Amino acid sequence: MYAAVTATRLDWLLGLAGGAGVLVLAAALALRISGLIAPALVLLGAEFAGLFLVREGAVDIRAPLYGAAFFLVAELAFAALELRAGEPDPGLIPRRAAIVSALALGGVVLGTVVLAAATLPLDGGLALEAIGVAAAVALLVLVGRLAVRET
Repeated sequence: MYAAVTATRLDWLLGLAGGAGVLVLAAALALRISGLIAPALVLLGAEFAGLFLVREGAVDIRAPLYGAAFFLVAELAFAALELRAGEPDPGLIPRRAAIVSALALGGVVLGTVVLAAATLPLDGGLALEAIGVAAAVALLVLVGRLAVRET
């Protein structure tokens, strides 16, 4: 709902996407249907992505906080359904809370660093931009491999 509140145009459409996302997430949790969590997250992510279309390229300095909150919502939604399935192992909840909190905080720090780097005035031309794109792709590949290795 953040995007709908801060948008100057099409706020009603962003509010519709965000509201639908919240309702689908609430239904997923109330009905204990884990298959509805992903569509809810898609709607919430679409609302935030729509904000960038409306703002026409303006950088949102609150994006790292939104990303961390988005991550926490996803983790907590799935954790809520998992905890309803049975008794968790002793120590699982505090350990999971610590890991999720650390990851969210790390996401905020990393996002802030990326935003700070993005605002630096660099006149490197096409070569520097190509290096940046290659670095971003390499980082995505690394994160993807780490995610696959963890599961």
